[in-house]
Amino acid sequence: MPTTAGDIYVRSGNTGAFTAVEYVQGGWTTVDSGSTMRALDESRLKDGQVIYVRSEAKTYITSRFVAYETPGYSGFTNSASFAEFNFPSSGGGGGGSGDITDVNAGSGLSGGASTGAATLTLDTGSTHFIDGVIDASIFGETGSAYATTNNIEITGSLFVEVTDSTNFVIYSSSKELAKINNDGVIILTTHSTAPTLAVGGIYFDDSGSMFVGSVD
Repeated sequence: MPTTAGDIYVRSGNTGAFTAVEYVQGGWTTVDSGSTMRALDESRLKDGQVIYVRSEAKTYITSRFVAYETPGYSGFTNSASFAEFNFPSSGGGGGGSGDITDVNAGSGLSGGASTGAATLTLDTGSTHFIDGVIDASIFGETGSAYATTNNIEITGSLFVEVTDSTNFVIYSSSKELAKINNDGVIILTTHSTAPTLAVGGIYFDDSGSMFVGSVD
């Protein structure tokens, strides 16, 4: 008459560990190396079984394929494969959990941290940021300079820096209207004919005479 047993515990004496069981189908199995894991007979494994490899200090989860029974499995014999598996951390401080140890700033970013809260800031002076603006077609390369025909609105401060022998120039189409040199001198374009009257406007003619627009 067959006997059906529940849990069986084997131990010598009243103290000490239970006797080791080398192979258990299901649950948890510990092996010495990855090659030992891959050499396990599939009949000793169960789908979802966790295996710890001592030499790697890593855990793997088992996927078991049964011939003619596992959907999508076309093999003629049973087999098993193993995928690296990490248990989630308990996350002891009330925040998130996981195995992230550092947050590093990549190209175009600054900041990051190896402990505590990590903040990343966009580095607008980086070539990655500048290239991103250019790639977005806000500015396009025309010869040795970058130009745009888009309307640009600035709500904060605007700083324009000119270096030695360069000027800040204002154009209308291709006509130069005025400029400021690197000594801070404002230079107005002279006119051969009087421009349209503008009250409060100032212009110079070719002779160097200055005219101020006023109401009669």
